[in-house]
Amino acid sequence: MGRKKRRNAGEKPNRPRYKSIPLSPEMAKGLEEQRQRFIEKFGRPPRPENPVFFDPNADEPRPIIDEVVDQHMLEAMHKAGVRPEMIYAYQKTGRIVTRENSKHLTKAELREWTDAVNEWHRLHEEK
Repeated sequence: MGRKKRRNAGEKPNRPRYKSIPLSPEMAKGLEEQRQRFIEKFGRPPRPENPVFFDPNADEPRPIIDEVVDQHMLEAMHKAGVRPEMIYAYQKTGRIVTRENSKHLTKAELREWTDAVNEWHRLHEEK
């Protein structure tokens, strides 16, 4: 029998992790709007293998490039007046933590977010 390979601390597993989080009414509405955009673009409902967030310039359904999504997200966050430490934490962790969704995160995920916010404050302290 082979031995399991141990991961280094902080190393992420090779397989994606999935977590079920209840959708708010606003999120459900946004996903339905995205579904309608898909139908308008491709003339059919999305199939399970199709991306939710698709490249609007593609002739066939394909995922939008992550960097494009991040850029749009950052622009929207700046435009909405999101505090800079929250934007920094989003960039570091890939998540937006709110009172409403924090209860669905693990202690480690919350700690990662809090550490990023605290890091921003340390980096921007006046000396």
